Amino acid sequence: MKKQNVVQGTFILVIAGLITKVLGMINRVMVTRLLGEDGIGIYMLIGPTLMLLTTFASIGLPIAIPTLISRANERQKKVLSVSLIIAMVSSLLISILLFFIAEPLAVYLLKDERTYLPLISIGPLLFFVSLSTIFKAYFQGEQNMFPSAISTLVEQVIRMVFSVLFISWLLPHGIVFGIVGTIWASIAGEFSSILILIFLFFKNIKHNHQGANLRPIHLSPQNFKDVLAISLPATGSRLIGSFSHFLEPIVVVQCLFKIGYNSAQSAKLYGAVSGFALPMVLMPSFISNAITQAIVPPISQAFANKRYDRIYSHLNNAFLLSFLPSGIYTVLLMLFPTELMNLLYGSSTGANYLILMAPVFLLLYFQAPLTSTLQAIDEANQAMNTTFISSVIKIIMMIILLQIPNLNIYGLVISVLFNVIFVTGWHFLLVRKHIGYRMNLRSVFNATLIIGITFMLGSYLKLAYTFHTNQFLNMIIICFIVGISYLFLLFVCGLFPTQVSDGKRIKRQANYNTK
Repeated sequence: MKKQNVVQGTFILVIAGLITKVLGMINRVMVTRLLGEDGIGIYMLIGPTLMLLTTFASIGLPIAIPTLISRANERQKKVLSVSLIIAMVSSLLISILLFFIAEPLAVYLLKDERTYLPLISIGPLLFFVSLSTIFKAYFQGEQNMFPSAISTLVEQVIRMVFSVLFISWLLPHGIVFGIVGTIWASIAGEFSSILILIFLFFKNIKHNHQGANLRPIHLSPQNFKDVLAISLPATGSRLIGSFSHFLEPIVVVQCLFKIGYNSAQSAKLYGAVSGFALPMVLMPSFISNAITQAIVPPISQAFANKRYDRIYSHLNNAFLLSFLPSGIYTVLLMLFPTELMNLLYGSSTGANYLILMAPVFLLLYFQAPLTSTLQAIDEANQAMNTTFISSVIKIIMMIILLQIPNLNIYGLVISVLFNVIFVTGWHFLLVRKHIGYRMNLRSVFNATLIIGITFMLGSYLKLAYTFHTNQFLNMIIICFIVGISYLFLLFVCGLFPTQVSDGKRIKRQANYNTK
């Protein structure tokens, strides 16, 4: 299997991510319709716990592996072996711990005993997720995005099929068993992903490493130190974010309980934000994720060689590629929040949160490349500190705002939005400080103007014109007009990646930085 350059790697991941997102959305719609609002509420209560435990199990290895492999090809096998050992041991220990803490977590912290059985069920999932991420990170470090793309697609298809089968089988026994069915489907999907990755790994070893095999190798303590030196700081950042997310449902249910909401009502409100609204605003995230995965190895190499011009170029392209789809998607979310929620979920639950969240969450698609850049230039500690400070502020804001009766769950929304703004802004300042990067303010202004103009155009068309008696077709026509206008404005303002030529500015920045 051949390596790909950044553009090729990003393209592969974007296409795979698009297909995966579509399949994931279909799966989410089916699961939501099968489980209902109550089931989704319960499922979202345990989601942050799974995220936190997965972060513990992986120990930042998905960040460390690509960085180490891209810098030292001769140690690839040892890096992979060490990472697999660490991941298997940590995931096993955490699964055992979960067995003992699941009940008090469900009863006393989440205040919903219905979450106990689902919590117990995620133990095996941790093991498979950890191994899957290790192999994906290995291929990422080799700048070969095809294995990650194909394994993710297979995983999503398997998960979708088994979700329907398991939920249909277990749901007659109660809503809790239906939720367990979704977890079993995730386990089946991750297991299939691992099988694909192992197959492609052996194939890669055979073709790219002159017949090398996996015979036992000698591992020294230094091998573990090399991996942990990068993985632990990266874990710190992710762990803080995951722990903050873990505390989120706990703080929500505890605070809402104080102002008169019971556990079922709290789960429903939290599910409306995290289970309905958030997946909608995060729909284009596969693009930023793909870009993030693709730029880490080349930026790491460029930084090692002090080629700041290449870093600036990768970062500029990442911003543009993130903005193109996320910008128009944000406009459409603000124009048709209720219509889109009804179309997908058969319910308008969470639509009122979309209008508030959509424009702010646009910053996430700029935050991801910035965070990856900090990790690639060995400033993971700085990202960790920012994440810690923002998480503390978010939790404090939640505790205060959620207990205001007139705000209730909007306290969570406001806190999350502040977190997005704070982290994005601070990470940009850090990148500017360490490598001298300066964003093109003219492009920022033009991008903001384009979003504003297309939103106003869509609002006017929605209020003043009825193109078709069918509400759905009318929405499609307006979306088409707005989309064409958006692309036209992008072209006029020169914001297509093929139009942007700032090589001179980039060279000036690089020369300035090296002085």
